[in-house]
Amino acid sequence: MKKKILTLGFSAFLITPISYAAEQFQVFTTFDSEVYTETQPVKAFIDDFDAPLTSGDSAFTYNVFEFGVGYGNFKVGYQSRFDYVLSFDADTARYLHTEKNDLPFEDRNYVYYLDGKQSTTNGLFVLYDFKFLDSDALTITPKLTVFASTHFQDLKVEGTVYSDEIQGALTVDSYFSKDILFKRFTPDENPSGLGYSVDLAVNWKINHDLSVGLLAQDLLYETEYEKSGFANGYTTEVPFTENDDGDIVTEPTVRLATSEYGNEVTHKFDMPVRIKVYADYRINDLFSTELMVKQFDQDTFSQLKARMHFWDHWAVIGGYEIKSEAFLLGIENDYFGFNIQTDNLDIDKAYYANVNWYLKLAF
Repeated sequence: MKKKILTLGFSAFLITPISYAAEQFQVFTTFDSEVYTETQPVKAFIDDFDAPLTSGDSAFTYNVFEFGVGYGNFKVGYQSRFDYVLSFDADTARYLHTEKNDLPFEDRNYVYYLDGKQSTTNGLFVLYDFKFLDSDALTITPKLTVFASTHFQDLKVEGTVYSDEIQGALTVDSYFSKDILFKRFTPDENPSGLGYSVDLAVNWKINHDLSVGLLAQDLLYETEYEKSGFANGYTTEVPFTENDDGDIVTEPTVRLATSEYGNEVTHKFDMPVRIKVYADYRINDLFSTELMVKQFDQDTFSQLKARMHFWDHWAVIGGYEIKSEAFLLGIENDYFGFNIQTDNLDIDKAYYANVNWYLKLAF
């Protein structure tokens, strides 16, 4: 793993990601935080799961801060990330909502399915803009980030649970720096993780008014955690027998291998690819518009936004996104931008929120 990362790092310095201006030297910083939840508003999803239940089977948040310098088409800098991706069955959400709010359970088997990934990373990135075609109309930008990590969760639980009774058939496949499932198998020391991610951006300026592009984030992603905590195994449906007195005797079967007593393992961790595809059209000197489609794991978002241009390269932005039902407002130019997007200004009722900004000083 370490040899692979060193090889990628050396290759990146030979070829190397995103530059947007013609200035030779620049200092820049960016921040992007996006969160989306289903079945509960964001605040309730994180806290008590006590809001009225709605339909849905996923949740995620991606948060990244970067600070760096650029020269020509080359950029290098520091990156800090926190990512969380969760898929679940709608029946599982109903079970958890019933349990947390002391509501009556139905006398039936509930489908129990959770598939979650979470990581906190800090590292260095390097990227380079490759220019092609006349007037550099086509730009292809690979980006490599090499990072360290000591905090992560990689969890999958699948099966059934009967009503509010402790019985059912479940399989558990869990690796972690902190045991949030059983609360007892957390390693004495955080696991040591070293990893990398590769992004790819493509922008093609078809003519003076029309540009199309693609951004593939975490196209490649792998972290190897040494001395990771784990809990893997299964429970079976509770079997029962009848003794001589006519009493029913139950004997549940549980088999679980864990990291208890220093049995940590090395675990390879990955993240799902995120794809963004867009088309940007300049209508006239005053207005432009952009259509973007985003694919995050199992969720697809379609966004339409409009810009009103004024002064020297300034623009006011407004937009709307299908699925998240979020409105977008922002302002930007070549050196500064700020955008906020949400489906509800009351954070207690919002299911989606995205805040991002960038600042660049060019010399």
